[in-house]
Amino acid sequence: MNYPPYSVLMSVYHREKAPWLKTAVESMLNQTVKPEQIVLVKDGPLTDELDAVINEFATNNPDLFTVVISEENVGLGRALALGMEYCRNEIVARMDTDDIAVDDRMEKQLTT
Repeated sequence: MNYPPYSVLMSVYHREKAPWLKTAVESMLNQTVKPEQIVLVKDGPLTDELDAVINEFATNNPDLFTVVISEENVGLGRALALGMEYCRNEIVARMDTDDIAVDDRMEKQLTT
């Protein structure tokens, strides 16, 4: 089946846990229908651990990840609105940084 390209939009702030962020992003990387883009919004300054996770993903997948920086914490809604400006696909999948998506989440969503 031919699936349309999609972006994943996530926002992260300083109180998130680095291992949770890593697991959340990996769950999107492991989708049966791969994302064409992952937009990570840094909602204000982050911890060194969170920055390290983001930098590792962005360095290893430079064409996949778009990292957007908000100099101050603006809250989830405004951070996501900022991130939407950088999504290059019509379909945008929202993902929280402390969630885990089942492997076929996007396949199911894109076929309905």
